[in-house]
Amino acid sequence: MSISKRMRGVVGFIGAGAVALSLAGCAGGDGSAAGGSGGGDGVITVGFVAVGPEGGWRNANEQAVKDAFSSDAGFDLKYAPAASPSDQKSQLDAFSTFVNDEVDAILLTATEASGWEDSLKLAKEAQIPVILLDRGVDAPSDLYVTRIAPDNKQVAASVGDWAVTTFPSGANYFVLEGVPGLSVVNERNEGFDEAISGATGFTKVGAQTANWKTDEGKSVIETVLKANNNNIQFIFAQNDEMGIGAAQAVSAAGLTPGTDVKIATIDGTKGALEALSKGQLSFVAQYNPFFGDIAADAVKKAIAAVSRSSRPSSSTARRSTRPRQPTRRCPRASASKPLPRTRSISPQWGWPPGHPHSRFPTRSVHNEEVRQR
Repeated sequence: MSISKRMRGVVGFIGAGAVALSLAGCAGGDGSAAGGSGGGDGVITVGFVAVGPEGGWRNANEQAVKDAFSSDAGFDLKYAPAASPSDQKSQLDAFSTFVNDEVDAILLTATEASGWEDSLKLAKEAQIPVILLDRGVDAPSDLYVTRIAPDNKQVAASVGDWAVTTFPSGANYFVLEGVPGLSVVNERNEGFDEAISGATGFTKVGAQTANWKTDEGKSVIETVLKANNNNIQFIFAQNDEMGIGAAQAVSAAGLTPGTDVKIATIDGTKGALEALSKGQLSFVAQYNPFFGDIAADAVKKAIAAVSRSSRPSSSTARRSTRPRQPTRRCPRASASKPLPRTRSISPQWGWPPGHPHSRFPTRSVHNEEVRQR
């Protein structure tokens, strides 16, 4: 079985909502955390081990997932954001709780690539399919069903292609990277490096993480400019927030962003597009966050595959064969508290239609085959 549906090229201002949902219903011990569709109501229960609030792109992406896994679509989505965008422990705890609660499937956007193998083995033993969203993990591919994400190498290559065209004689450049070790960071480096590998005159002054953050991006570039007597012509920031911080540092150094130093970013958030229109950024490559519908389709196919193969036909039998985990409470949840209502906020991601600087390099999705287990 394979996922044939491709990501839609959504262009324009789109109402992304931010949601502050607790991990309701995943606390163990009181029996309130219902399991999966084995309850006989036909509802598919999905645990979403998420990153949580991290920036405009992440907010739009996680809202798209929530929209796709709505109750109207037949899902009961349990949203579990990390305690912070780099906190893995809370994610591991939430993942374990979802396995213990016998959800039908788990969505995982990992804060770190390593450290997931044992958790994935538990899910596999419990016959719970796991689907990776956006970020990959350092674990054998037979421990998860598929990874759904835009092509990071392709989008980074579009930045490299733009740089080669913009600087025909080359440039001194610096790279602001995301959280070290993440698959998306490595893939974006690979795509960019390959794109400029044949060009002449490009000198990489250095690369450093700014952890996706505006203030850290500004701090890093302030130091880099001082250390190099402002002799930097190009900055590649691996996300919008760091690029905006870099523009602030360039201005603080008495230079003009877009003239003295050109800055390219990846994502396409509202803030970046505004900076692009003001000339503070020179290039913004789109990284489409709207693949929640593809994830929903993958979950349905994965559950169907499990049901047809090794999964016992009786929900009772399925529950009896699953290894039980020690009861624990989710780190950021209280089962006794009701879910807060979803609150919509202003759009944070999207391209102005027909914007002269807009490009749309990532309309395809990196899908692996949905394997039957």
